[in-house]
Amino acid sequence: MLRNIGKTSSIQLGNHRVNILTLFVVASAFTTSFLIVYLSPNSKSKGWQDADNFAPQPLLKTVLSQKSIHHLDASLIKILKIPSRGGGNLYIFDYRSPKLCGNAGCLYSVYNESGNILLEFIANPYLPRNENLIQATNIDNDEFPCLIITQSTEQENIVSLTKYCYQKGKYIRLDKSLTEVGKSLESKD
Repeated sequence: MLRNIGKTSSIQLGNHRVNILTLFVVASAFTTSFLIVYLSPNSKSKGWQDADNFAPQPLLKTVLSQKSIHHLDASLIKILKIPSRGGGNLYIFDYRSPKLCGNAGCLYSVYNESGNILLEFIANPYLPRNENLIQATNIDNDEFPCLIITQSTEQENIVSLTKYCYQKGKYIRLDKSLTEVGKSLESKD
């Protein structure tokens, strides 16, 4: 055993083993790069985030200055960032404040990056499992995607979907429909 110390090992690989090894290295590199891109913070929306950490600070300052409620706790505010193809990002604010909630639900606001308010709505955040309060569609009107706001109804396993699309500087309501819980919104685009 000691006589092999210092000698180089000569490993001979056949052509098929070299090809398999090369394929393995390429697949590993591709998988690693895909995971790095997919898991990076800027790759896609990550759902509701803390506004203090996630919102552009000039926008957050503008939003807080436009609310008539004083002493709103900025650390409780959540924000949902929705990228668009032509108009920059949309930011949906969930204020998480009892001061901005009532029997019908809570106030939500949609702003663009410039600090312009594009839509405000009242919605109940308590939805059936696997339902999202707000979703962006694949359809862009002018600069921003259409938005679908989901709400529970009095009928069990039925939710309402209200579609808003961007036109002439603001979001306007286009239609409202009812669907079963868990149905895809693909057909509603």
